[in-house]
Amino acid sequence: TPTPTPTPTPTPMPTPSPTPTSTPTPTLTP
Repeated sequence: TPTPTPTPTPTPMPTPSPTPTSTPTPTLTP
C-alpha cells in the first residue's frame, strides 16, 4: 500500500507589527 503523503503544516501567519504612533510633523521655523 502506498504511504499516504503527510499533510503540509500550514505556515503560521506573521504577527502584524503594532502600528507606530504617528509623530506630529515639526513646524518648520521660517
